[in-house]
Amino acid sequence: MITKKEVIKVIGKFIVPLTIILAFAYIGFGQFLKRGDSSFVVNQQPSQASPNLEAVERERIALIEKVSNGVATIYTTQEIKVVNPFFDIPFGDFFGMPNQPEFKQRKQGLGSGFIVAIDYDKKVVYLLTNNHVIENSKNIQVMFKNKVTVEGKIVGGDRLSDIALISVPFKKGIEKFAAENMLKLGDSDVLKVGSTVIAIGSPLGLTDTITVGIVSAKNRQMEDRPGEGFIQTDAAINPGNSGGPLVNVRGEVVGINTAIIQGAQGLGFAVPINQAKWVMDQILQYGKVKRGKIGVIIQPITPELAEHFGTAYGAIVSSVQPGGPADVAGIKAGDVIVEVNGKKILDVSDLQNQIMRNPPNTKLEVKVLRDGKVYTFNVKTVSFDDETAQIQNEKDSPENVNVGLVLKDITPAIMQRYGLPRVEGGILVYGVKSGSNADSAGLKAGDIILSVNRKPVNTVSEFWSIIRDVLKSGGNSVLLYIHRGELRNYISLPLR
Repeated sequence: MITKKEVIKVIGKFIVPLTIILAFAYIGFGQFLKRGDSSFVVNQQPSQASPNLEAVERERIALIEKVSNGVATIYTTQEIKVVNPFFDIPFGDFFGMPNQPEFKQRKQGLGSGFIVAIDYDKKVVYLLTNNHVIENSKNIQVMFKNKVTVEGKIVGGDRLSDIALISVPFKKGIEKFAAENMLKLGDSDVLKVGSTVIAIGSPLGLTDTITVGIVSAKNRQMEDRPGEGFIQTDAAINPGNSGGPLVNVRGEVVGINTAIIQGAQGLGFAVPINQAKWVMDQILQYGKVKRGKIGVIIQPITPELAEHFGTAYGAIVSSVQPGGPADVAGIKAGDVIVEVNGKKILDVSDLQNQIMRNPPNTKLEVKVLRDGKVYTFNVKTVSFDDETAQIQNEKDSPENVNVGLVLKDITPAIMQRYGLPRVEGGILVYGVKSGSNADSAGLKAGDIILSVNRKPVNTVSEFWSIIRDVLKSGGNSVLLYIHRGELRNYISLPLR
C-alpha cells in the first residue's frame, strides 16, 4: 500500500520539470507574437485597396474640390406685408383706411447659386439660382467659397421655371476668383436615367454640403409648371440646396436643384440646365422671359383614347380659344397635334415645350391628325401673358388700377377642372403677375376671394365694382378675406 508521503514525493518529481516547460512555452509564444511568426497573429499591416477604386476615389475628390469652388451661398432679406385680423380700426373704411392695419415684417432666407458668366464690359459676375430664393428680396448677400461676401442684384427671374439670374459687381477681387472657378454648363438632353449626379449647396445653412445619387427619372411634370420637365434624383436635397448645381461625373452642370417633396425620402428635383440656359439668355436679351402660346387647351392621349383617335402620340386639342391664333388658323377641338416645325410631338409636355419656347409673333408650322388625315396649319404665336389682359378686360377691371390679378368666376366646370374646394360664394384668383401689388401682398393662384372690405363677392364684376367705389372715395387699399387650402385669412391689397 502506497503511503501519503510516497505520493507527494512522486508528484514532486513532475512539478519542477512541468513548470520549466510551461515557462519556456509562454516566453516562446510571446516571441512568436512579437515577430509575427505565428499563424495566429492578427495582420497589422495596412490593407491594399484596389488600384481602380483608389483612382475613382481620387478623381471624385478632385472633381468635387474643383466644382464646389464655383458654388456660392445666397443670404436674402425679404420684406412682407402682414395684416393683423384681430385689431380693428373703427370706421376705417369711412376714412379710406383698412379696418385691419398692416405692418411690414422682415424675413431671412438662404439658398445657393453658382458662377456661370463674367461680363468685363459691365464689370459684373453672373450667378444662376432659383427664382424662389431671391424673389421679392430687398437685400441679397452672396458669400463665395473664398469667404468673400458681395452684395448681389437681381438681373431677372422667371417664376414658371423657377430660374433667376443675379449679378455681383467687381469688388474685393471677386472677378479673378470667378474667372478661375466658373462652372461649365453641360447638356441635360443627353442625360440618362441611372447617371451619377452630385448635388452641391448649403442645405439648412450647412455650406459646402455634397450629396451623391443617380438620375431617377427625366421630364417629371408638376401641375403648376406647364411645359417645364424636371430631373428627378435621389441625391439628398434639402431647404438651402435650392439654386445649387447638379453636376455629372465630368463636372458639368446638368441641372439646378429646385424642389423636394415634404415628407418623402429620396425625391429631389432639378431644372434641366438646357432649360435654365434658355431662360438666362431670355433674361439677358429682354430682361424677362418671353413665351408664346397658340390659344388651345390640350390633354394627353391615354391608351383608351388612342383607339378612338388613331394615334398613340401627340396631344389632343380639347378646346380652342375663340379668336386665338389656333382658331384663326383653322385648328379645331378634336384635332391631335402631332408635329410642330418638323419635330414630332410625343406628349402634352413635349407640345407645351415646343410652343412656349417661341416668343410672340413667331410663325409655326403645326401638323394635326383629323379623322385619319394629316393637315398642316400656319399659326403665329401670341404672348403667353396675353390671357391676363384679356380676362381682366372681359371682367371690367378699372382702367386706372393694375394690381396684377387675373380673376375668374367660379363655375361648376371651373371647380371640376381645378379641383376647387366647395365654398359658399367667392371668385378664383386665376393668376398673379410677378412683382405686382397682389404678388407683394401674398396672393397666390388658386386662392378664393370670399369678401372685399367685408362685403361678400360672388362674381368678378362685383369685385371690380367694389374696387372702383374704393378708388372714387380716395381709398388706397382693400381688405380681402381669402380661402387657401384648408385655411382662411385676411390680406390687405394695395390699389395704388
